[in-house]
Amino acid sequence: MAASPHPEQRISSYEVDKKIFYSDSSTSISSDDSHHDDNNKELGLDQGIDLLAERPSQGGNISAFFNIVCVVAGTGTLGLPYSLAKGGWIGVGILVLSMIMSIYTGILIIKCIYYNGHTRLASYQEIGQQAFGRIGLIAVWFFHTSIVLGAPVMYFILSGTEIRGLTQAHVNISDKVWIWICCGVVSIPFMLMKTLKEVSLLSIFGVIATAVLVGVTMVESAVDYKNHKDTVKYDAAILRNLPLAVATISVCFGGNVVYMHVEESMRYPRAWNKVLIWAMIACCFMYAMVAIPGYLTYGPDATSPILSSLPEGASRKVATITIVAHVLLAAPVLMTSFALEVERVMSISVEQRGVVKERIYRTIVRLIIMGVVGGIACLVPFFDSFLSLLGALGNCMLIYVLPIGFYWKLFGWRQMRWYELVWCGIILVIGLLSCVIGSIDAIKDLHRDFTQGRP
Repeated sequence: MAASPHPEQRISSYEVDKKIFYSDSSTSISSDDSHHDDNNKELGLDQGIDLLAERPSQGGNISAFFNIVCVVAGTGTLGLPYSLAKGGWIGVGILVLSMIMSIYTGILIIKCIYYNGHTRLASYQEIGQQAFGRIGLIAVWFFHTSIVLGAPVMYFILSGTEIRGLTQAHVNISDKVWIWICCGVVSIPFMLMKTLKEVSLLSIFGVIATAVLVGVTMVESAVDYKNHKDTVKYDAAILRNLPLAVATISVCFGGNVVYMHVEESMRYPRAWNKVLIWAMIACCFMYAMVAIPGYLTYGPDATSPILSSLPEGASRKVATITIVAHVLLAAPVLMTSFALEVERVMSISVEQRGVVKERIYRTIVRLIIMGVVGGIACLVPFFDSFLSLLGALGNCMLIYVLPIGFYWKLFGWRQMRWYELVWCGIILVIGLLSCVIGSIDAIKDLHRDFTQGRP
């Protein structure tokens, strides 16, 4: 990792914001940090070139949009009616609030990678190290690992269960075998495609699969409403469960861990804010299309995933096939971001290892990552409880708490206006309360699931 610049050598936070984010004028830069040389050259960030100048070799805004939506709008979508069942109708407001908070912190975290005006930090881990040294680095690695390994675990748990339910009349194969089959299929693009730019095509199909899933779930919930409308009762707000509801909903906006790599793959990095905003709005719209009809129809009995509540039939089979397709398409996108960080730390690159060794080492590392994910998925079969723990422990910290802490450390909180500080304070309180209380509740649920089984 790069050594932290001497405080006196850093330009002011106001200058960084003005020069890099709010001005279209070019800013001449020169990098004396050898750790970033290869990354900067690859992005076209050589000496005398604006850090946010056009990068002709990278992908367009549309590719970045689909990368964000594919990673963010994942299987957490299927847990949203359950989140409303836990928290009541106030969950819809929490959903919108979570989107706004996620947009804000997503903008802050990308500002942090350009904080010194001379180099571009390559990862969330480097931001943590530059801000708080080894403690920041360890914190990001811990929460990053829980998210980037935990989300594919959820994918495979869900896919294994749904495939078995779909095929058990014809093929008697256990959930665990199906999980390993999915892992094997995902391993192919995961090993062959090195960067997010290369997996962008998968993300486009992943978004299409998610849209189909959302459409089927919304329609089937609406059709089934007539069978439940006379018996279902709703809650405006269940205060005791709000932290857990916030934690679960936060999973639906957990893209911070890949934002650096998405921005790195963009041809026009100045468009980051616009791309992020539109991607989050698209995700929130799809979430509402699942959450509202699901809770309206099933009320407190809404399950996670909501597919379990839908009536049997052709539409449910289509939804099952779609979610499996999403798993196979979205998992490589998310896991590639984590693999890139591991490979960066282990100096696995063509420049340092050569073409042959780089390929061999990269394949071994990614197979190990896939093996760990598959193993955890087989050991933790409870999708909803695991989803809640993942959101509370990892997402609340990475999405809400750490970006603000890192930004304040690197830029200084005094340069913010009073209402920005109040807004940051609100985000921190929500994030920390949801992390602590939500994690406790989720751990209790997992303990109950393992020791007593499902109620």
